Amino acid sequence: MDAWIALAAAAYDIGLGIFHVLFWRLFGWPGSLRSSGQVNAAITQTLNLMLSYSFFAFAAGLIVAATSDWQALPGLAGAGAGFWTIRAFLQPLLFGGRHPVSRWLTLLFLVGAMLHGGAILQAVE
Repeated sequence: MDAWIALAAAAYDIGLGIFHVLFWRLFGWPGSLRSSGQVNAAITQTLNLMLSYSFFAFAAGLIVAATSDWQALPGLAGAGAGFWTIRAFLQPLLFGGRHPVSRWLTLLFLVGAMLHGGAILQAVE
């Protein structure tokens, strides 16, 4: 199977996983989280680690499905397309759309949705 779109989607997920791992350096964690309280800081860091793990595990599943006879690719790609579509919708809703970074992130998440959607189409051809 020619699965370049699924592999591109996996690379995208790995990139976002690496980005999330870098949050400690980018945002000065845990110091910058102190004002939210000890429990909220712990929750934020835990959720970010679990999200990073999920991105890497999801990418691994896409790679295996795209390069083997495992028939899970349409389902995995569909879950990814849904994830990134919802994330793109939430970006302007929760973070506002006025700041250029927020607009770029919305676009980035839409690219992720399209990559995963393309992997579905490629898998069912």
